[in-house]
Amino acid sequence: MVRNMVRNMVRNMGRNMGRNMNRNMGTKKWRAALILAVPVLLGIGPCSSGPAFLERIPGGVLTGKVVGGEISDWSFVEEVRLCQIETRPGIPHSLTVNCFNDGPDLYVGCMSCSGKTWSTYISNDPTARIKIGDEVYPVTMNRMMTKAEMQAPWRNRWRKTRGNDDAPPIPDSYWLFQLTSR
Repeated sequence: MVRNMVRNMVRNMGRNMGRNMNRNMGTKKWRAALILAVPVLLGIGPCSSGPAFLERIPGGVLTGKVVGGEISDWSFVEEVRLCQIETRPGIPHSLTVNCFNDGPDLYVGCMSCSGKTWSTYISNDPTARIKIGDEVYPVTMNRMMTKAEMQAPWRNRWRKTRGNDDAPPIPDSYWLFQLTSR
C-alpha cells in the first residue's frame, strides 16, 4: 500500500515537474531524482530511524557456523555487548539485543519488553538461536520472573557497563532472560 502510494506520488510529481523544469534534463532523470528524494523527505534513510512503522524491521534466519552441544560456560561473552537473537523457528524473526554473562551464565535483557513482538514469540515458544560473533548457538530462553533472581545479574551488568556498584532499582518494565544451550 505504501509502495503504491509513493509510486503514484513520484509518478505524478515527475509528470508535473518535468513539464515545468529544464527540458534538457529530461523526465526520466527527474523521476530518478524524485525516487531518491522521497525517502529522505519521508525520513527514511541512513541518518534517521524513519517513521515509527519502519523503525525496527526484524531480520530472518541467522547465518553463521552453528555450534552444537551443551555450552556450560558462557564467560567468553564477557567483551560482547550486542548479540542477535532468532525467535519463532517456523518463520524466523531475528533482531539485535543486549547480551551479557554473569560468570558462566548468559542473559538477554529487555527494557519495556511487554508487548514486543519477539518477547511474545519467546513467551509462546522459548526455543531460539543466538548469534555471538560469527557463531550461532541453539538456546532456550527462560524469563526470570522475580526481582530477587534478577538482582545479581542486574548488579553485575551495571558494574561492568558503568564501573560502579551503585545500580539503581530494577525497573518494573525490565525483563531478563537466562539462556541455556540445547
